[in-house]
Amino acid sequence: MKILMVTREVQADRRYGLGRSLAPLIEEFRRRGITVDYVCQAGLGMRALLWQNRLHRLLAGLAGIGKSDTDFPALIQVLLERFNMGRLAARVAAREGCTHVHCHDPIIAAGYRFFSRFTRGAKAAWGVTEHGFGCYMQAIQEDGVPFSARLMRWARAREAGVLKAAVWVIAPTRAALDQLARDLDIAPVPTNWRFVYHARPQLQCYDKREARRRLGWDEAMVYIVGVGRLVGLKRFPLLIEACARLPKRERIQLVLLGEGDSEALRRHARDVGLAREILFALTDDVGLYLCAADLYASASASESFGLANFEAMLCAVPVVCTAVGGVPEVVGEAAWLVPPDADAATLAQAMQRVLEDDGLRDTLAQKGRVRASAWPDVEEIANIYEEIYRVAVAETDRAL
Repeated sequence: MKILMVTREVQADRRYGLGRSLAPLIEEFRRRGITVDYVCQAGLGMRALLWQNRLHRLLAGLAGIGKSDTDFPALIQVLLERFNMGRLAARVAAREGCTHVHCHDPIIAAGYRFFSRFTRGAKAAWGVTEHGFGCYMQAIQEDGVPFSARLMRWARAREAGVLKAAVWVIAPTRAALDQLARDLDIAPVPTNWRFVYHARPQLQCYDKREARRRLGWDEAMVYIVGVGRLVGLKRFPLLIEACARLPKRERIQLVLLGEGDSEALRRHARDVGLAREILFALTDDVGLYLCAADLYASASASESFGLANFEAMLCAVPVVCTAVGGVPEVVGEAAWLVPPDADAATLAQAMQRVLEDDGLRDTLAQKGRVRASAWPDVEEIANIYEEIYRVAVAETDRAL
């Protein structure tokens, strides 16, 4: 087998998103002697980016004629950069003689499917992982790109067509897989669709006191950590407002690990009266920050798996998070779940309850560590993927 993994990943995703779940899997395959290549936006040459930008300006200009409920410039950018990755995947797969092309969103898959028809030697079996909760077009909308209802129906139909043509379709939880089928009006769930959990993360864990010493954190402070890209979907403003509502606010220190526009969040913190300036950090050692924390909290509006929630559990940090998407399936009873539509007061109440109750805090930390430690490791998850890939080759050979 020779596998090509394709994403539209950028540096922020490597640290806090998709890259964190893929890297251990790729390493495990390579340890087994299976060739795995990986392409992302960094692989696009200057010429490809130039044409992508020119085409974006042209199409965005044409789409901007007349009024619309759709943010066409943003949507066209999303589609073009992913379709361009599909084009690159077809070239690389043909050049390297890949047996499998694993596209990590359906638009990349649509691009690969289209360009492979015109690329000599691109004959790999291909499939898709849907990393959002439900269909990808819905995830794009939730991430801040508005659609008209009519365009959303059209886009879902195109996405369904791509997934029906794929040799395999994967989602990271059972809940995410079922939601995907509902969103695309596909029933029953096809037999080549499977849910495969992310493997247990390979984090460096520390003693809490040692972690705080390394970070220079004050033992007298209460540290609340949040993790994720600084985008609207993660609802960090809600978390900030909840922290501002906690008693003894002067002792509360919020720490956010993620890349993005931090200035808007700093302004929001001042507006809602957060007593201390937020600490923003970029790190490849997430475990150090989690192990030093008193509480991990997430106010995310959508998660198909919730890898950061899970990492906090592994580090034996009490977790408070929204019960969105696949999160309840992953955390079980090892986290304090608040309703998906919880407001700042509700989130603050949950955080306060955990912070003030030593017994509850210890129970959540212990349950989290036990659940996370028993989770399938990367070898077990790689076995599942290897089986999917071998079946895919057999299916493709029969089709030919």
